[in-house]
Amino acid sequence: MLGLEGKYAYAVGRSRAVEAKLLDRATIDRVVDAPDVQSAFKILGEAGYSYVDSILKEESPIDEVLNKEEMKLFYFIKETSPDERLIDIFTLPYDYHNIKVLLKARTYGVPPASAISGLASLSTESINDALGGEVQAIPDEFSLAIERAQAVHSLRPSPEIIDIIVDKEMYGDLLKRARAIGIPFLTKQIQNEIDCLNLSIFFRARKMGRDAWLVEHALVPGGKLDSVRLATAYKDGAPDSLMNVLSKTGYEFIAKRGLELLEKGRSLSEIERFFEGISIRLIDQARQVPLGPEPFIGYILAKQRELEVVRLVIASKTAGVSRDSMRERLRDGYV
Repeated sequence: MLGLEGKYAYAVGRSRAVEAKLLDRATIDRVVDAPDVQSAFKILGEAGYSYVDSILKEESPIDEVLNKEEMKLFYFIKETSPDERLIDIFTLPYDYHNIKVLLKARTYGVPPASAISGLASLSTESINDALGGEVQAIPDEFSLAIERAQAVHSLRPSPEIIDIIVDKEMYGDLLKRARAIGIPFLTKQIQNEIDCLNLSIFFRARKMGRDAWLVEHALVPGGKLDSVRLATAYKDGAPDSLMNVLSKTGYEFIAKRGLELLEKGRSLSEIERFFEGISIRLIDQARQVPLGPEPFIGYILAKQRELEVVRLVIASKTAGVSRDSMRERLRDGYV
Protein backbone atom coordinates (compact mmCIF):
# COMPACT_ATOMS: atom_id res chain seq x y z
CA MET A 1 0.00 0.00 0.00
CA LEU A 2 1.30 3.47 -0.90
CA GLY A 3 2.20 5.84 1.90
CA LEU A 4 1.09 9.47 1.83
CA GLU A 5 4.18 10.52 -0.17
CA GLY A 6 3.48 8.04 -2.97
CA LYS A 7 -0.27 8.56 -2.81
CA TYR A 8 0.08 12.31 -3.38
CA ALA A 9 2.98 12.22 -5.89
CA TYR A 10 0.76 13.05 -8.89
CA ALA A 11 -1.11 15.79 -7.00
CA VAL A 12 2.19 17.38 -5.91
CA GLY A 13 3.45 17.33 -9.49
CA ARG A 14 0.28 19.05 -10.71
CA SER A 15 0.35 21.66 -7.95
CA ARG A 16 4.05 22.42 -8.61
CA ALA A 17 3.15 23.04 -12.25
CA VAL A 18 0.42 25.59 -11.47
CA GLU A 19 1.77 27.33 -8.37
CA ALA A 20 3.98 29.52 -10.56
CA LYS A 21 0.73 31.20 -11.67
CA LEU A 22 -0.06 32.40 -8.15
CA LEU A 23 -0.09 36.19 -8.05
CA ASP A 24 3.09 37.67 -6.61
CA ARG A 25 3.25 40.80 -4.50
CA ALA A 26 4.20 42.96 -7.49
CA THR A 27 1.04 41.93 -9.36
CA ILE A 28 -1.13 42.56 -6.32
CA ASP A 29 0.44 46.02 -6.03
CA ARG A 30 -0.42 46.68 -9.68
CA VAL A 31 -4.03 45.70 -9.00
CA VAL A 32 -4.10 48.04 -5.98
CA ASP A 33 -2.65 50.87 -8.09
CA ALA A 34 -5.10 50.36 -10.96
CA PRO A 35 -7.24 53.50 -11.46
CA ASP A 36 -10.55 51.61 -11.56
CA VAL A 37 -12.12 48.17 -11.27
CA GLN A 38 -12.00 47.44 -15.00
CA SER A 39 -8.28 48.26 -15.13
CA ALA A 40 -7.74 46.01 -12.13
CA PHE A 41 -9.47 43.12 -13.92
CA LYS A 42 -7.35 43.69 -17.03
CA ILE A 43 -4.27 43.09 -14.88
CA LEU A 44 -5.85 39.97 -13.40
CA GLY A 45 -6.67 38.74 -16.90
CA GLU A 46 -3.04 39.19 -17.96
CA ALA A 47 -2.06 37.15 -14.87
CA GLY A 48 -4.25 34.21 -15.89
CA TYR A 49 -7.68 34.94 -14.40
CA SER A 50 -10.50 33.69 -16.61
CA TYR A 51 -13.88 35.26 -17.42
CA VAL A 52 -12.40 38.78 -17.25
CA ASP A 53 -13.97 39.73 -20.57
CA SER A 54 -17.44 39.46 -19.05
CA ILE A 55 -16.47 42.10 -16.48
CA LEU A 56 -14.91 44.39 -19.08
CA LYS A 57 -18.09 44.12 -21.17
CA GLU A 58 -20.23 44.56 -18.01
CA GLU A 59 -21.99 41.26 -18.70
CA SER A 60 -21.42 39.58 -15.28
CA PRO A 61 -21.34 40.73 -11.65
CA ILE A 62 -17.89 40.90 -10.05
CA ASP A 63 -18.73 38.26 -7.42
CA GLU A 64 -19.85 35.83 -10.10
CA VAL A 65 -16.55 36.14 -11.97
CA LEU A 66 -14.48 35.63 -8.81
CA ASN A 67 -16.67 32.68 -7.82
CA LYS A 68 -15.92 31.08 -11.17
CA GLU A 69 -12.22 31.49 -10.47
CA GLU A 70 -12.66 29.68 -7.17
CA MET A 71 -14.71 26.96 -8.87
CA LYS A 72 -11.68 26.35 -11.10
CA LEU A 73 -9.75 25.58 -7.93
CA PHE A 74 -12.45 23.16 -6.76
CA TYR A 75 -12.36 21.35 -10.12
CA PHE A 76 -8.58 21.13 -9.79
CA ILE A 77 -8.92 19.51 -6.36
CA LYS A 78 -11.55 17.04 -7.58
CA GLU A 79 -9.55 15.87 -10.58
CA THR A 80 -6.17 15.85 -8.81
CA SER A 81 -6.66 14.70 -5.22
CA PRO A 82 -6.23 10.97 -4.54
CA ASP A 83 -8.76 11.31 -1.70
CA GLU A 84 -12.22 12.38 -2.82
CA ARG A 85 -13.03 13.53 0.71
CA LEU A 86 -10.57 16.40 0.48
CA ILE A 87 -12.83 18.61 -1.64
CA ASP A 88 -15.41 18.61 1.17
CA ILE A 89 -12.94 20.38 3.47
CA PHE A 90 -12.83 23.34 1.09
CA THR A 91 -16.52 23.55 0.11
CA LEU A 92 -17.86 22.93 3.62
CA PRO A 93 -17.58 26.56 4.83
CA TYR A 94 -19.87 27.68 2.00
CA ASP A 95 -22.47 25.07 2.97
CA TYR A 96 -22.49 26.30 6.55
CA HIS A 97 -22.57 29.91 5.34
CA ASN A 98 -25.74 29.20 3.37
CA ILE A 99 -27.27 27.44 6.36
CA LYS A 100 -26.69 30.59 8.43
CA VAL A 101 -28.15 32.82 5.72
CA LEU A 102 -31.27 30.70 5.18
CA LEU A 103 -31.86 30.07 8.88
CA LYS A 104 -31.72 33.80 9.62
CA ALA A 105 -33.92 34.51 6.61
CA ARG A 106 -36.58 32.10 7.85
CA THR A 107 -36.32 33.27 11.46
CA TYR A 108 -36.33 37.01 10.80
CA GLY A 109 -38.18 37.25 7.49
CA VAL A 110 -35.33 38.80 5.51
CA PRO A 111 -34.61 38.04 1.84
CA PRO A 112 -31.54 35.77 1.55
CA ALA A 113 -30.80 35.93 -2.18
CA SER A 114 -27.93 38.44 -2.23
CA ALA A 115 -26.08 36.66 0.59
CA ILE A 116 -26.30 33.11 -0.78
CA SER A 117 -22.99 31.61 -1.90
CA GLY A 118 -22.91 29.81 -5.23
CA LEU A 119 -19.85 27.81 -4.11
CA ALA A 120 -21.70 25.47 -1.75
CA SER A 121 -22.30 21.78 -2.45
CA LEU A 122 -25.73 21.73 -0.78
CA SER A 123 -28.62 23.19 -2.75
CA THR A 124 -30.65 25.99 -1.19
CA GLU A 125 -33.74 23.88 -1.81
CA SER A 126 -32.44 21.01 0.31
CA ILE A 127 -31.48 23.39 3.15
CA ASN A 128 -34.92 25.01 3.02
CA ASP A 129 -36.53 21.57 3.09
CA ALA A 130 -34.50 20.72 6.21
CA LEU A 131 -35.52 24.01 7.82
CA GLY A 132 -39.11 23.10 7.05
CA GLY A 133 -38.81 19.85 8.98
CA GLU A 134 -37.52 17.43 6.35
CA VAL A 135 -34.23 16.82 8.17
CA GLN A 136 -33.37 13.88 5.90
CA ALA A 137 -32.96 16.36 3.03
CA ILE A 138 -29.38 17.12 4.12
CA PRO A 139 -26.63 15.08 5.84
CA ASP A 140 -26.92 14.62 9.61
CA GLU A 141 -24.08 16.98 10.54
CA PHE A 142 -25.86 19.89 8.86
CA SER A 143 -29.22 19.01 10.42
CA LEU A 144 -27.54 18.86 13.81
CA ALA A 145 -26.04 22.32 13.29
CA ILE A 146 -29.50 23.71 12.52
CA GLU A 147 -31.01 21.96 15.54
CA ARG A 148 -28.35 23.27 17.94
CA ALA A 149 -28.49 26.80 16.53
CA GLN A 150 -32.27 26.86 16.97
CA ALA A 151 -31.98 25.51 20.53
CA VAL A 152 -29.48 28.14 21.67
CA HIS A 153 -31.34 30.85 19.72
CA SER A 154 -34.49 30.00 21.72
CA LEU A 155 -32.58 30.89 24.90
CA ARG A 156 -31.14 34.13 23.56
CA PRO A 157 -32.71 35.20 20.26
CA SER A 158 -30.45 37.19 17.92
CA PRO A 159 -28.94 36.73 14.43
CA GLU A 160 -25.51 36.73 16.08
CA ILE A 161 -26.35 33.57 18.03
CA ILE A 162 -27.19 31.75 14.81
CA ASP A 163 -23.82 32.72 13.34
CA ILE A 164 -21.96 31.72 16.50
CA ILE A 165 -23.48 28.26 16.88
CA VAL A 166 -23.39 27.32 13.20
CA ASP A 167 -19.74 28.41 12.98
CA LYS A 168 -18.96 26.33 16.04
CA GLU A 169 -20.56 23.28 14.44
CA MET A 170 -18.71 23.93 11.20
CA TYR A 171 -15.28 23.86 12.86
CA GLY A 172 -16.17 20.68 14.70
CA ASP A 173 -17.19 19.11 11.39
CA LEU A 174 -14.03 20.32 9.63
CA LEU A 175 -11.80 18.92 12.36
CA LYS A 176 -13.60 15.56 12.35
CA ARG A 177 -13.26 15.24 8.58
CA ALA A 178 -9.60 16.29 8.59
CA ARG A 179 -8.77 13.66 11.21
CA ALA A 180 -10.60 11.03 9.18
CA ILE A 181 -8.57 11.91 6.08
CA GLY A 182 -5.43 11.42 8.16
CA ILE A 183 -3.15 14.23 6.97
CA PRO A 184 -1.47 15.75 10.06
CA PHE A 185 -0.81 19.10 8.36
CA LEU A 186 -4.48 19.51 7.45
CA THR A 187 -5.54 18.83 11.03
CA LYS A 188 -2.89 21.25 12.31
CA GLN A 189 -4.09 23.96 9.92
CA ILE A 190 -7.69 23.68 11.12
CA GLN A 191 -6.60 23.64 14.77
CA ASN A 192 -4.63 26.81 14.07
CA GLU A 193 -7.76 28.42 12.62
CA ILE A 194 -9.70 27.42 15.73
CA ASP A 195 -7.05 28.86 18.07
CA CYS A 196 -6.88 32.14 16.16
CA LEU A 197 -10.67 32.37 16.07
CA ASN A 198 -10.93 31.74 19.82
CA LEU A 199 -8.31 34.35 20.69
CA SER A 200 -9.99 36.84 18.37
CA ILE A 201 -13.34 36.14 20.07
CA PHE A 202 -11.71 36.58 23.48
CA PHE A 203 -10.09 39.95 22.71
CA ARG A 204 -12.95 41.44 20.71
CA ALA A 205 -15.50 40.38 23.33
CA ARG A 206 -13.35 41.96 26.05
CA LYS A 207 -13.03 45.17 24.03
CA MET A 208 -16.81 45.32 23.48
CA GLY A 209 -17.69 44.31 27.04
CA ARG A 210 -19.59 41.19 26.03
CA ASP A 211 -20.89 38.83 28.73
CA ALA A 212 -19.29 35.51 29.67
CA TRP A 213 -22.32 33.46 28.53
CA LEU A 214 -21.87 34.62 24.95
CA VAL A 215 -18.11 33.97 24.98
CA GLU A 216 -18.59 30.50 26.45
CA HIS A 217 -21.01 29.58 23.64
CA ALA A 218 -18.84 31.18 20.94
CA LEU A 219 -15.51 29.53 21.79
CA VAL A 220 -14.76 26.47 19.65
CA PRO A 221 -13.27 23.27 21.13
CA GLY A 222 -10.65 21.20 19.32
CA GLY A 223 -7.70 23.58 19.01
CA LYS A 224 -4.44 23.46 20.93
CA LEU A 225 -5.91 25.95 23.39
CA ASP A 226 -8.38 24.61 25.94
CA SER A 227 -11.64 26.43 25.12
CA VAL A 228 -13.11 25.66 28.57
CA ARG A 229 -10.11 27.19 30.36
CA LEU A 230 -10.24 30.14 27.96
CA ALA A 231 -13.90 30.74 28.82
CA THR A 232 -13.04 30.55 32.53
CA ALA A 233 -10.22 33.06 32.03
CA TYR A 234 -12.64 35.43 30.31
CA LYS A 235 -15.13 35.13 33.16
CA ASP A 236 -12.39 35.69 35.72
CA GLY A 237 -11.21 38.83 33.95
CA ALA A 238 -7.68 38.88 35.41
CA PRO A 239 -4.79 39.20 32.89
CA ASP A 240 -2.89 36.41 34.66
CA SER A 241 -5.77 34.02 33.97
CA LEU A 242 -5.30 34.38 30.21
CA MET A 243 -1.51 34.13 30.45
CA ASN A 244 -1.84 30.90 32.44
CA VAL A 245 -4.06 29.34 29.76
CA LEU A 246 -1.60 30.30 27.02
CA SER A 247 1.56 29.29 28.89
CA LYS A 248 3.88 27.18 26.70
CA THR A 249 1.49 27.22 23.73
CA GLY A 250 3.40 29.67 21.52
CA TYR A 251 0.66 32.28 21.89
CA GLU A 252 2.13 34.05 24.93
CA PHE A 253 3.32 37.05 22.94
CA ILE A 254 -0.03 37.68 21.29
CA ALA A 255 -1.80 37.38 24.64
CA LYS A 256 0.48 39.96 26.21
CA ARG A 257 0.19 42.30 23.23
CA GLY A 258 -3.58 41.90 23.03
CA LEU A 259 -3.97 42.77 26.70
CA GLU A 260 -1.76 45.84 26.20
CA LEU A 261 -3.88 47.05 23.29
CA LEU A 262 -7.06 46.53 25.30
CA GLU A 263 -5.65 48.48 28.25
CA LYS A 264 -4.76 51.39 25.96
CA GLY A 265 -8.11 51.22 24.14
CA ARG A 266 -6.43 50.74 20.78
CA SER A 267 -7.48 48.88 17.64
CA LEU A 268 -6.99 45.12 17.55
CA SER A 269 -6.03 45.11 13.86
CA GLU A 270 -2.45 44.27 14.84
CA ILE A 271 -3.75 41.07 16.43
CA GLU A 272 -5.59 40.10 13.25
CA ARG A 273 -2.41 40.63 11.23
CA PHE A 274 -0.55 38.39 13.67
CA PHE A 275 -3.09 35.62 13.08
CA GLU A 276 -2.75 36.07 9.31
CA GLY A 277 1.01 35.79 9.71
CA ILE A 278 0.69 32.45 11.52
CA SER A 279 -1.47 31.06 8.72
CA ILE A 280 0.89 32.33 6.03
CA ARG A 281 3.90 30.74 7.72
CA LEU A 282 2.10 27.39 7.93
CA ILE A 283 1.19 27.56 4.24
CA ASP A 284 4.76 28.49 3.29
CA GLN A 285 6.17 25.62 5.36
CA ALA A 286 3.80 23.18 3.66
CA ARG A 287 4.82 24.33 0.19
CA GLN A 288 8.49 23.76 1.04
CA VAL A 289 7.96 20.06 1.82
CA PRO A 290 9.36 18.06 -1.14
CA LEU A 291 6.92 15.11 -1.10
CA GLY A 292 3.62 14.22 0.53
CA PRO A 293 0.22 15.92 0.74
CA GLU A 294 1.60 19.13 2.31
CA PRO A 295 2.66 20.98 -0.88
CA PHE A 296 -0.62 20.06 -2.59
CA ILE A 297 -2.72 21.38 0.30
CA GLY A 298 -0.34 24.32 0.70
CA TYR A 299 -1.02 25.33 -2.90
CA ILE A 300 -4.80 25.11 -2.39
CA LEU A 301 -4.61 27.27 0.74
CA ALA A 302 -2.30 29.76 -1.00
CA LYS A 303 -4.73 30.05 -3.93
CA GLN A 304 -7.66 30.58 -1.56
CA ARG A 305 -5.74 33.31 0.25
CA GLU A 306 -4.93 34.91 -3.09
CA LEU A 307 -8.63 34.97 -3.95
CA GLU A 308 -9.42 36.52 -0.55
CA VAL A 309 -6.87 39.26 -1.26
CA VAL A 310 -8.27 39.89 -4.74
CA ARG A 311 -11.83 40.09 -3.37
CA LEU A 312 -10.69 42.54 -0.70
CA VAL A 313 -8.86 44.76 -3.19
CA ILE A 314 -11.71 44.78 -5.72
CA ALA A 315 -14.32 45.45 -3.01
CA SER A 316 -12.17 48.25 -1.58
CA LYS A 317 -11.65 49.77 -5.01
CA THR A 318 -15.40 49.60 -5.70
CA ALA A 319 -16.07 51.37 -2.38
CA GLY A 320 -13.50 54.09 -3.11
CA VAL A 321 -11.04 53.06 -0.39
CA SER A 322 -7.65 54.76 -0.77
CA ARG A 323 -4.65 52.83 -2.04
CA ASP A 324 -2.74 53.53 1.17
CA SER A 325 -5.57 52.06 3.24
CA MET A 326 -5.64 48.98 1.03
CA ARG A 327 -1.88 48.52 1.40
CA GLU A 328 -2.11 48.86 5.16
CA ARG A 329 -4.81 46.19 5.28
CA LEU A 330 -2.72 43.88 3.11
CA ARG A 331 0.55 44.46 4.97
CA ASP A 332 2.06 41.11 5.97
CA GLY A 333 -1.16 39.46 4.86
CA TYR A 334 -0.14 37.84 1.60
CA VAL A 335 1.75 34.64 0.82
